[in-house]
Amino acid sequence: MHFLKRQLEKTMLLLLLMSNAILIASCTNTKISQSWVDPGINRSYAHLLIIGVSEVEQTRRAYEDHFVEELGVRGVDAEASYKLIRSNKINRVTVSKAIQGKGIDTVLVTHMVAVDEEVVYRPSVDYIPVYGGGYFSGLYSYYPHVNSYVQSPGYYSMHKTYTIESNLYDVESEELVWSARTRTFSPESVSAVIPELTRLLIDDLSEKRLINKK
Repeated sequence: MHFLKRQLEKTMLLLLLMSNAILIASCTNTKISQSWVDPGINRSYAHLLIIGVSEVEQTRRAYEDHFVEELGVRGVDAEASYKLIRSNKINRVTVSKAIQGKGIDTVLVTHMVAVDEEVVYRPSVDYIPVYGGGYFSGLYSYYPHVNSYVQSPGYYSMHKTYTIESNLYDVESEELVWSARTRTFSPESVSAVIPELTRLLIDDLSEKRLINKK
């Protein structure tokens, strides 16, 4: 009885660790793959214009609004471009006119640069080893178990990885001062990606001391 109780505890602990690992992975679908800052930059910015480039206007607005909101929570001023630039033409003339007299000192432009597809094999059943007991304890209990696992056909699924690039430009010099690329694996939806993406980008900008509080 004591042996069975101990094995049950081991199994429950393993299941708990696996579930925690899955939860952590699901919360970190987006990661920064590259980040660059101009080594000659020696200033920080206090008022950003956020420009999201997307084929879907709703996505652009959702991204810009969330980015502005998140910066505001951290005490940094920002403006959503769709509120200042009414047309779809984003160029020197429209941007200069939009930011005139507003104290905006930098422009952040974000767009998707690539979508990569990957085929992932999924086994039909989860293989959870129980070391020191259970079916592991004997040859004639272990073999039938793993044999049934191997013989059970799995399936293939297609997953997409989205690569997004964000560039920060100094308004006065019009030069690039920071750039980052993020990769998002198999996102559930656009709305699920935006909060994590903005948090990662703002964290990186803060760590590099490129933004400051008002």
